[in-house]
Amino acid sequence: MDEILLELAEEPGLWLPPEPRLAVERGPGYALVTYGRSAWVHRLRLSAAEVAGAVDRVRVLLREKGLPEVTWWVGELSAPADLSRRLFGLGLEPDDPPEMTSLTIDSKPAGTARVEVRRAESLEEALQALEIDWESFGVPEEERAYRRKEAAEAWPLIQADGRQSTYLAYVDGEPVGFGRAVFTPWAAVLLGGATLPAARRHGVYTSIVHARWNEAVARGAPRITVSAGPMSAPILERLGFRPIGRIRLFRDRI
Repeated sequence: MDEILLELAEEPGLWLPPEPRLAVERGPGYALVTYGRSAWVHRLRLSAAEVAGAVDRVRVLLREKGLPEVTWWVGELSAPADLSRRLFGLGLEPDDPPEMTSLTIDSKPAGTARVEVRRAESLEEALQALEIDWESFGVPEEERAYRRKEAAEAWPLIQADGRQSTYLAYVDGEPVGFGRAVFTPWAAVLLGGATLPAARRHGVYTSIVHARWNEAVARGAPRITVSAGPMSAPILERLGFRPIGRIRLFRDRI
């Protein structure tokens, strides 16, 4: 089971529901995922002799798409064993953050759901959730306008697919927290989360984790897996998540 959970954690872009801003292009020993203006290389199963060629092919694809950079996800299942060293030698650099931790849990998380959390059931609610994410990470208004249009186009397809849920957390009736998950036959995959600065230390993050756990149980796959950055990983470990691996992230500026 850990190998399946590692695949989910190390390759989250491959589990996103189909929509206009998502494209997956598979090459020999890798998969390039583009999502709007973001790009990731997942499922790295290369021989030592294939690494340089894979980097060259991905660079060509990125130039064709007009995208400025791509992040390579090097996890426990990636090959060859010295892939990180080889990517560094080909001009890639550590991303920010440079590393994430893969974690999982198969029992109810610790802590309690102290604030109200609701699943977004309309485009308006989904956009409210995304605005919290963008505000928390300082996304400029020009980029937000572009993302709002993308989200509006994607919403009907995401709803029809049924595998992805977006959540809003409320304090005193105001939306202050965001979380998302994709549900697979084996586990829920956590995909992002944010809390507005003024609402932190109210248990918002923990409450959203519990909401996603509850939906995973309701869907018959009571497990969660995630690749978490240095801010989220310690919180998840306090909630009972156990580490199962790490992912090193390398950015290639095209």
